[in-house]
Amino acid sequence: MRIIGLDIHRAFAEAVAWEDGRLRRLGRVDMQRDLLDAFAGKLSLDDVVVIEATGNASSAAAVVARMSRKW
Repeated sequence: MRIIGLDIHRAFAEAVAWEDGRLRRLGRVDMQRDLLDAFAGKLSLDDVVVIEATGNASSAAAVVARMSRKW
């Protein structure tokens, strides 16, 4: 299981993963719908996603949740 953290900004999110006791930077995710879809599509069912509660957070959560149901 990985814990994925998303620090949401207006145009991008900074993504990190906590796995096996180590923190790894996943980089920036552009907040355009298709690019956020592509990021969410790389997540596994075992991943837990934590999203910073900001203005764009509800939109990002909706995309991640929708993609996770496709598995």
